[in-house]
Amino acid sequence: MEPLVVLEGLTIRAPSRLLVQDVSLEVQARRVTALVGPSGAGKSLTARAAMGVLDVEPGLERGSLRYPALGPDDWFRGVAGGGPRAQRRLLVATRHLRGAYVSYSPQAASSALNPARTIGRQLQLAIGRRAQAPSALAGEIRALLAEVGLGPEVAHALPGELSGGMAQRAALAIAIAPQPRLVIADEPETGLDPVLRRAVVELLVTVCRTHHAGLLLISHHQSTVDRIADDVVTLPPPPGAGEAP
Repeated sequence: MEPLVVLEGLTIRAPSRLLVQDVSLEVQARRVTALVGPSGAGKSLTARAAMGVLDVEPGLERGSLRYPALGPDDWFRGVAGGGPRAQRRLLVATRHLRGAYVSYSPQAASSALNPARTIGRQLQLAIGRRAQAPSALAGEIRALLAEVGLGPEVAHALPGELSGGMAQRAALAIAIAPQPRLVIADEPETGLDPVLRRAVVELLVTVCRTHHAGLLLISHHQSTVDRIADDVVTLPPPPGAGEAP
């Protein structure tokens, strides 16, 4: 089975230092790849790069990005060393993949949810990213909410009316609604107590495997990684960490 995403030799630079240095990873369908490392090691930058999102200057210094399940193209070709203009071209070129092929859930559910739209409306928009959206949207929304353990009444709620655990579940439903091949979850345990943390992460893994999606999980919790990860990529401390001032 071909990998869903392959990053090789990813190196990203800020004006005065390296942010990510020579990172390689791949994610397979129905497998969990955990991305771990200390704060500042570039985990979120690496995850965004896997979606074709590079937003620092001068940015990509070297590396390759491929989606073998879609074809052999290296999406970073012509981008390395090209600065912000080349990175903006990449952002436009990969726009159609975000949501449809790869979905991203940020650290806090509050960042993933639009506070002014009901959960049902946000699910409707996410479903619309599919190549073939279902005709019975109400039934699809109920099914998605049920899959993450939420009742149909949540479709009429605004994000601010939900508890932290419910908001995380709603964010997961929105992430899987377009039926992506790859889900990137950036510390989905943030702000949750240990019981909810375990429940949300295990639900995330179950849903991804049910949908035959791969999961790239960023986590600070070694116990979570030990319990659910099939593969682990460890980023080193950022260059210069620990040096005397």
